Amino acid sequence: FKDENTQNPFKEDLISIGGDTDSLNAALPDHVYMDAMAFGMGCCCLQMTFQACCIKEARTLYDQLTPLCPILLALTAASPVFRGYLTDVDCRWDVISRSVDCRTRQERGLEPLTTDKFVIPKSRYDSTTLYLSSQGEKYNDVSLVYDKTIYNKLKSADIDHQMAQHVAHLFIRDTVSLFNEKVHQDDTVEMDHFEVYFP
Repeated sequence: FKDENTQNPFKEDLISIGGDTDSLNAALPDHVYMDAMAFGMGCCCLQMTFQACCIKEARTLYDQLTPLCPILLALTAASPVFRGYLTDVDCRWDVISRSVDCRTRQERGLEPLTTDKFVIPKSRYDSTTLYLSSQGEKYNDVSLVYDKTIYNKLKSADIDHQMAQHVAHLFIRDTVSLFNEKVHQDDTVEMDHFEVYFP
């Protein structure tokens, strides 16, 4: 639905609100211009954390939430307004996914791989790619990009195939952030080396 008072095509005058020519050139017709991660992460949501009693229960819970969460996200319709504009978006998921998409042009498959190692089909903050429980393994029918060196190292440490693939898939990306004082740390008591891969 387009309101009769909405210009067609819609294009914001970003210069009048302090934007520069770069933002004006980057803005697309019929899009709300959002040029920073905060536009995704700053949206309304209901976020929950679950604590499972063991890794087996955690993997089952992860798998059960995989088909359920997209339905619940759509039902919430929690984020229809961005930068003061009513949009045809019902929740923040796609906005977050795009706002934290840090893939290079090579990783997006827009240029041949010369310096990057992988073509990565999705943003780091996107839908799940693997089911992790033994019951869910039969649903793992999509092509998966993963670091085979990391996978082999995990397998040699007796990590099962599904979990090894999952972790090796997570580590195909660069870290989100890394601070000088956190480079050298005791991995037996701190998890920062793992957590910096996720926004």
